[in-house]
Amino acid sequence: MERRQFLDVTATSALVAGLPSSGRATNADAAFNLHALAQPDLLPILGTQAVREIGARYRELVPSENQMQALHAAILGTRPWSSRIPWLTGPSIGAMVAEDFAAGRTIVVQGWVLSTTEARQSALYSMLAD
Repeated sequence: MERRQFLDVTATSALVAGLPSSGRATNADAAFNLHALAQPDLLPILGTQAVREIGARYRELVPSENQMQALHAAILGTRPWSSRIPWLTGPSIGAMVAEDFAAGRTIVVQGWVLSTTEARQSALYSMLAD
């Protein structure tokens, strides 16, 4: 094996070893527990009842995300790959929402154009509020 190939394989192995497995939470993921994720910035703007209704409607529109763990995984799954490495800090929820809008990841729920992160947060909120 040539030196360059060795370095490429070593760097790739180190990167892959640092990525979370499907069954293991990283330090960054720990900061995003269900209750923290279930606090969309929409709450002070729209109120608790409206956010609950938006969340319930989103769960009807996207039945595959009608479970807490599915929503948690969906929200965290939209983070850039670099934020999934345990020793790097990931983006804030606000940054994830802004990135959703910039990338066109939006959904219309009850007349509101929401980022997918906001809609998923609202769905979590509606589940925890029930």
